[in-house]
Amino acid sequence: MAIRPTFGNWHSVDLLNSIDNYLLITMEEPWRILEEKIDNRPSQIIKNMKMDEAHLEELVLVFKDIIDDSYTIVGLGGGTACDTAKFFAWYMKKNYNLDLDLIFIPSIISVDAFLCSSIAVREDNKVKYVGESQPKQILIDYDLIRTAPKFLNRAGVSDTISITSALGDWRIARDENNERFDQDIFNEAKKIAKTLIKAKDEIRDVSEQGINALVEGFYNEVVLCEKWGNARPEEGSEHFLAYCLESITGDNYIHGNLIGMNIIISLYLQEEYAEFSLDQLLNFFKDININLSPEKQKIEWNDIIRALKVIKEYVVKEELHYSIYNSPKLILNDEKIEGVITLLKKLE
Repeated sequence: MAIRPTFGNWHSVDLLNSIDNYLLITMEEPWRILEEKIDNRPSQIIKNMKMDEAHLEELVLVFKDIIDDSYTIVGLGGGTACDTAKFFAWYMKKNYNLDLDLIFIPSIISVDAFLCSSIAVREDNKVKYVGESQPKQILIDYDLIRTAPKFLNRAGVSDTISITSALGDWRIARDENNERFDQDIFNEAKKIAKTLIKAKDEIRDVSEQGINALVEGFYNEVVLCEKWGNARPEEGSEHFLAYCLESITGDNYIHGNLIGMNIIISLYLQEEYAEFSLDQLLNFFKDININLSPEKQKIEWNDIIRALKVIKEYVVKEELHYSIYNSPKLILNDEKIEGVITLLKKLE
């Protein structure tokens, strides 16, 4: 069960100074900001940028003879730092029966990894979930988060506002594939998305209220998906196209910007099944100052076209949830793909 974070200003400094013995898993930028403020140095520091499972196992094995049950694992940074910390705690418990406390201090609100217990790793440029680790504490430090570029924090909203397109996919799956459906869960998800849309000005400014809105959106979404049993209420065709594109190019993009672009594509393709209007989301992303254009994301037009041409086969092969890309009503011919490209060229 997701735990509710605590909020404050520079309270991450007080926490790190109070821990007796800790392994810090972090990234260059957040540690550079906090390092000079910390009197109590970590016993070990790991800066990891690779999420391949084999690499993570090698990393743990380097430290397995150093770590004992006196250690706390602290994940300081973005999604990579938090998932690496979760992997460490999970692997040490699974293989060496060490039950280590786990603490997250996100330095950016870009993905929901700090709230999810599931551990996302990479295999052949695809996301794979290998286990679970539950944090003891999650600290949201306003001052630390505001040191990150605003556009990266704003982009984090896409991983929750993806509800807007995921709900359309769920309706399609209910009607065409007789998929399990719950109107109350559906309505709760819709309410989360509407609340985020109302907070657009605060999210744009990355104010304390905006950070609260982002975190609360993530928290409510994670709790709702746990209640439902999977990510159906917030993950759909917008994520599936991202996975497909990344598998084609082998590149990693700013997750929120890529998902935001794909939300626009999904709403366009869902037509009457779209639960939120295309214009509403176009205005929302414009209002919070996220540029979703492929050029700004350094995504080649030909790669988008390639992804759209194979996405129907991809979702079946990968056994992803039924979505607009499974629907026989969607004919992704050259004319339809050209319509998507024309729409994307307006995202400036």
